[in-house]
Amino acid sequence: MFRADPAPTPDARRPQAPADSRPPEGPGAAPGGIALALAVLAIAFLGCLIARLVSPPAPGVLLVWPAAGVALAFAWRGGARWVLPAAAGAALWAWVDTALAGPTLAAFAATAAGPALAVRLMRQLGDWKPADFRLDASVRFAMLVLLVAAPLDALIAAIGLPPSIAGADAGAAQRFAVWWLIDALGMLLVAPALLAWFGNGEGSLAAPGSPSAERASRLVAPDSLAIVATLAMGAVSAALAALGHPGFSHALLFLYFPIVAWTAIRCDEHATALTLLVTGLPLLALRAWQTSAAGVPASEALDAPLLLGCAVIVALMLQATAADRRFALARVARQAREDMSTGLLNDRGLIAEVGERLATPGRPDYGLIGLHLTNFDTLNDLCGALPAMQLEQDIAAVLQRQPGLRAAARLSAGRFALLVEADSVARVRAIARELYSQFNGQLFRTEHGSVRLQMCVGGLLVDRHAQIDSEDCLVSMSDALAIAASVREPQLFVEPLSQTMIDARRSHQTRIEQIREAIRDQRFALHAQPMVDPEAPPGKLSYEVLLRLLDRDGALIRPPEFLSLAGQAQMTPAMDRGVIRSVFAWLAAHPEALARTWKCSINLSGLTMSDGTIAGFIREQRAVHGIPAELIVFEITESEAIRNPAAASRLVDDLKAEGFGIALDDFGTGLATFEYLKRFPLDYLKIDGSFIRNLTTSPIDEEIVLSTVRVAQRLNVRTVAEHVHSREVLDRVTELGIAHLQGNLIGSPCPLAEIFDTTPAGEPLTEESGPRTRS
Repeated sequence: MFRADPAPTPDARRPQAPADSRPPEGPGAAPGGIALALAVLAIAFLGCLIARLVSPPAPGVLLVWPAAGVALAFAWRGGARWVLPAAAGAALWAWVDTALAGPTLAAFAATAAGPALAVRLMRQLGDWKPADFRLDASVRFAMLVLLVAAPLDALIAAIGLPPSIAGADAGAAQRFAVWWLIDALGMLLVAPALLAWFGNGEGSLAAPGSPSAERASRLVAPDSLAIVATLAMGAVSAALAALGHPGFSHALLFLYFPIVAWTAIRCDEHATALTLLVTGLPLLALRAWQTSAAGVPASEALDAPLLLGCAVIVALMLQATAADRRFALARVARQAREDMSTGLLNDRGLIAEVGERLATPGRPDYGLIGLHLTNFDTLNDLCGALPAMQLEQDIAAVLQRQPGLRAAARLSAGRFALLVEADSVARVRAIARELYSQFNGQLFRTEHGSVRLQMCVGGLLVDRHAQIDSEDCLVSMSDALAIAASVREPQLFVEPLSQTMIDARRSHQTRIEQIREAIRDQRFALHAQPMVDPEAPPGKLSYEVLLRLLDRDGALIRPPEFLSLAGQAQMTPAMDRGVIRSVFAWLAAHPEALARTWKCSINLSGLTMSDGTIAGFIREQRAVHGIPAELIVFEITESEAIRNPAAASRLVDDLKAEGFGIALDDFGTGLATFEYLKRFPLDYLKIDGSFIRNLTTSPIDEEIVLSTVRVAQRLNVRTVAEHVHSREVLDRVTELGIAHLQGNLIGSPCPLAEIFDTTPAGEPLTEESGPRTRS
């Protein structure tokens, strides 16, 4: 058997993460080397300079908080050693700001230690259990920053800063708390923004290694609407402060929360991170100006970093939740269109794809080819599910390599379809023949055995001018497959999709919908055909109920027009339930007809026999309408009883337990043995009319009928002769010992009410009464 590389199988739970998302360690290993290390140092130094401009002074704190975020971002991007250039930038700023060795060393250590530990822990957590969702990764990042990195930096700073920098009135605990708050803000605000701006496609810091992280290979920009809203809010707040309303001015800043929340829900993680940085810096600068202008103590000026830090955390969590929701919706949409085991389209995806291409102006001619592995179920039972799946993946890989392919789909187990560009039926037939030769007869070997593949291929040419939709195309392809399955080797059939075929298919579908509507709306016309029943007391009638449907205009739809279509569309269970309900309701509404009924026969279809709830439904309807069970005989067909003997046996037992009669209809058409007469507790055996009709001219039919009558008499089962249409046949079946008769000679089908009006109450319907015909 051929063995192609299987098509990629997407993980149904989450997208695949890179095989090794761990970046190289050390400045020398990262792209850019020394030049990039100097750039990181410059970014950290510039960030500290900006912090001095936008931040209010805080006791015991060197304003180097952006450097911690720079260290964390580049450590995650390139390895833990990348904290060193960022820490060097913070130390350089501390030297420029203080010209003291102690604060310089403290700034270096406090910038490097926390981010390095946080990155290490994040990687260990990722190795232990990768984050399943974006929200998981964001929570990990925020918790490690707040509970590990920032506290460690604050502890080093509280211990390392000399009293000349800390201030006489700033205790160690206060210095620790302030540094912890500002350092956490730096990492939460700066690190995601830097990764969004300089990202290399590995996702963001907020979701390290997260499968749902979006790639940053494109240039991202902050949300302009959020920037405008923040600036407008800041301008109003500054105006209120200038007018002497500091309380209202400060309260107005809390509008920043809905602004960033709106941004986080609308934008991706990179745009959200940049927006937080671009809008957060003016907010800090505004609050610094307000506090300095109002003479607020520095210890009370930390409300802005606290507010901004809370807003950043809220935005990160909301953005992660929104990203997870978008990812889940995208996954559901992908699963709705794709087959997860082979990576091909599924039936819905193929319908959508074909529909889109058919709606394209100036479309070319297409070939639609279906493939059915007819012995797939046997292969699956013999070899197991996994080898069968591998075979389907191999077939999918071959289909994806077909020249001119526009779409390929797995419709169901062992059934495939592909859409190709083709300018003629000959081209479609050539592709179909090539596929047939590739698969049919190939030996598929597994450890459990070997099976030769049996393939049938059907195709059609969809002309560019054909007015057809995708569903009609797939139905026509299924018809071609059915024809291919019915022919001898090669099981291959390709045809052009003509307008006549399209119209015939639409007409067929329209007829099915009309029948479905008639059954759904219970537009039933109950007819009946009388029967000769020698056991009926005088004045009693035996008859078989026959169904006619009514169209929207009230015209009759006769059985040949709807029975086969109802069976194809699996509407017969609903139809049978409607007939049972209607017959019982009619008899209950006409007590005089019920009083004259000896046996009323009702047909049950094969699908109804397989319905495990039909016996309960019949029991319920009998109780609701008060119909004696001994008056009703249910007819089951021999062919359906043979097809599903277990279901038929259960149904017969349930109905017999309720007191209903059972008749086996069309006996002889299913070529069954007399074993079924012994298996089912029957009351009546209806010999099919194909044996009765030619009884006087066919010795073989006569012998079959005679043997059937003998066996039925031994089993104490009454025989019924159907299709008694002539006096000669009537005489002959009577000679053979058949007393129960049905046919046009006895009485033609007529509306149910007329059968009681035509036969007087005192006149039993027997073979001596002579023939009665009804229109």
